[in-house]
Amino acid sequence: MAIVRKMLIQFMLTVVSIILISGLPVLFLTKSLPLYWGKVKEVGTSLLHPGHLEYIRYKHSRSLFPDFVDPYFYSLTILLTSFILAFFLAQLLAWLTMILPEQIRAAIKNLLTLLESLPDLLVFALVQIFIVFFYKQTNILLSDVASVGEQRIYVIPIMCLTILPLIYFYKMMVLLSEEESRKPYFEFSRAKGLRKIYVLLFHVTRNTHETLFHFSKTVLWFMISNLLIVEWIFNINGITYYLYSDFRPEIMAVVLIFLAFPFFVFFAFLEFLLSIRIRQAVGA
Repeated sequence: MAIVRKMLIQFMLTVVSIILISGLPVLFLTKSLPLYWGKVKEVGTSLLHPGHLEYIRYKHSRSLFPDFVDPYFYSLTILLTSFILAFFLAQLLAWLTMILPEQIRAAIKNLLTLLESLPDLLVFALVQIFIVFFYKQTNILLSDVASVGEQRIYVIPIMCLTILPLIYFYKMMVLLSEEESRKPYFEFSRAKGLRKIYVLLFHVTRNTHETLFHFSKTVLWFMISNLLIVEWIFNINGITYYLYSDFRPEIMAVVLIFLAFPFFVFFAFLEFLLSIRIRQAVGA
């Protein structure tokens, strides 16, 4: 019960923070605290009556709901698929890397350091160029490189959103696994005759979960910021369309809250499971 209460308080604080942030453009433009607080109150009031919210589309006002719902789930599908794909691919690559000799692992880590410094826009452009090049060479179109009208594309935005988080997760997993492999229990397990891959899969991986859990929150927020760029570049009618088409504080607050809510529930559930495992380990 204490965990549930803690999570509810965290979510309420998150919503309040988003409302406060949404009013910052007014503060920057007017440099007036009374106008800022007035806008914050206006945003909070509008969120209590979401059915009255409107947004601008093609210079015309439209009701935000239910127009918002379909693009929201479209963006959420792209974001969640990319996040899960990046995590599990990185975990698989980390396991394979830890089997390799130390010199090769060092070269891989240097390469990952170089790759993670690549600008986001460059990565997205290279993905587009690769798809066009592949089509010219094989006459096989892996994915449309832009969305037209109500058409939906999944492959290319998921690829773009997956690449950099995959690199971040991969490097972090390798570093954490190497740190765990230097601990006494690793050598003790090997001395007992357990194979290295077994120790990696069932001991090292389990012991890195808590750090990865906290690290994944940072990666997710990075992906959400990149979602705006991806949807704009590929002309995707997703949730971030409402940000750059109508940058009013109340619209921004709705978009951020709807983006934060499912992942807040997701991480709250993982934190709950993690707390159970920690209590069991302490009790053991």
